[in-house]
Amino acid sequence: MIKLIVSDMDGTLLNDEKKIDLEIYELLPKLQEKGIRFVVASGRQYPSLKKHFHEHIKDVVVIAENGAFVVDNEKELVVEPMSQKEVAHCLDTIFTLKGVEPLLCAKYCSYTKSPELLEFLSSPLFHYEMRLTDDLYQVKEDIIKVSMVSHGGESAETCYKNLRPLLDDELNLVISGDTCLDTGLNGVTKGTAVSALQEMWGIKPEETMVFGDQYNDVEMFKQAYYSYAMKDASDGVKKFARFQAGSNNKGGVVKAIREMTGL
Repeated sequence: MIKLIVSDMDGTLLNDEKKIDLEIYELLPKLQEKGIRFVVASGRQYPSLKKHFHEHIKDVVVIAENGAFVVDNEKELVVEPMSQKEVAHCLDTIFTLKGVEPLLCAKYCSYTKSPELLEFLSSPLFHYEMRLTDDLYQVKEDIIKVSMVSHGGESAETCYKNLRPLLDDELNLVISGDTCLDTGLNGVTKGTAVSALQEMWGIKPEETMVFGDQYNDVEMFKQAYYSYAMKDASDGVKKFARFQAGSNNKGGVVKAIREMTGL
């Protein structure tokens, strides 16, 4: 019996136009009636995810920033801040690459030096809470993730190969999109966040469904027997999942949930 469903957002529950499958709103109360918890797990910030679910946010537990920030009905369950030294080291390594823009992610907003990136992420596509700063090194708020966006034509895979050897072992690096990568504390992932919730709620991996499409979803695939890679995920991601869901542009997540739960 399924007791926990966890879904990524971009490329998974959102279509390629960054619009959510509206059927999930209809499904949430039905899942609750059956005692099934629904969790969204994303590399996005919490305010962005909250806006996507609107008045339904109380029916959803949010794993934000790749597991570094977990919120249940406004209650902070997990917060994993980086040290100032770790943040500075991430920035130092990111600035070695050309055409890559860093982004500092705090719990409720993100910081950038780029007006263009601020405008892009605060648009209706992403709903980010953004702040512009002249010096990322001087941001005093606790940072839980350092992201980067490649706008110089380099793929995320190429950026990963160049950056990984430069980062300390205490820090992880994951591909979260075609041109996006995230750094954070080693051992803090979507998977560790899902594991913490499973332990808190007494739910086993064989009672868990997980959906994702990127490498930052792989760790949570390992926490669920019913691990689904989306149809358009890369073969490198698909090999970590037991099952395949349909296209994110055709409601693949909701269809798989309905099939498994009978709703």
